[in-house]
Amino acid sequence: MIAGLELAKSLGAEVVEPKCDSLLVVYQVNGSLEVREDTMQRYLDKLQVILHHFKEWTLVHIPRDQNSEADALANLGSSIEEYVILPRTVVQLSKSVIEEGHAEINSTSLTWDWRNKYIDYLKNGKLPTDPKESRALRAKVARFSLDENGTLYRKTFDRPLAVCLGPGDTDYVLREIHEGTCGNHSGADSLVRKMIRVGYY
Repeated sequence: MIAGLELAKSLGAEVVEPKCDSLLVVYQVNGSLEVREDTMQRYLDKLQVILHHFKEWTLVHIPRDQNSEADALANLGSSIEEYVILPRTVVQLSKSVIEEGHAEINSTSLTWDWRNKYIDYLKNGKLPTDPKESRALRAKVARFSLDENGTLYRKTFDRPLAVCLGPGDTDYVLREIHEGTCGNHSGADSLVRKMIRVGYY
């Protein structure tokens, strides 16, 4: 929550409505429940300081089953090994937000995207610090190209360039091909072949 509010503050938001699936946190922030643990109190103090920057705020409780996307991102973030996290691919807090100083939050790309390392290399020539990972990327990047708009394409042997889909696009395109206007509810293998045929990777 602190990371999200820091981000909203840096974007100049004046009115915010954060949503939280922890009823305990909602009650503690709203003052209906006393905070007993010292660390939690320090988080709450930090949160109150940030909330003072907004003209208006409302903390809303949202049931966990209605918060599956954020929950999945949180679980992904906590399960990834630190060396796997690439700069500018996720909201990365390098130190605790209740320690001195503040964590830097990058607002340009908040979700993990497999395309980022290819785009970063093709655009800026940036390679991972790990030599093994760096070698693997250089070998794989030959199959990709980037257009002037920053769209990543994968080269294919017998077809035109295929548009590389990110996490947000994949679900939509799969659903459209599977059950959209021209959809035929095909099986998994057939669906993948159809996606490749229409120019997606």
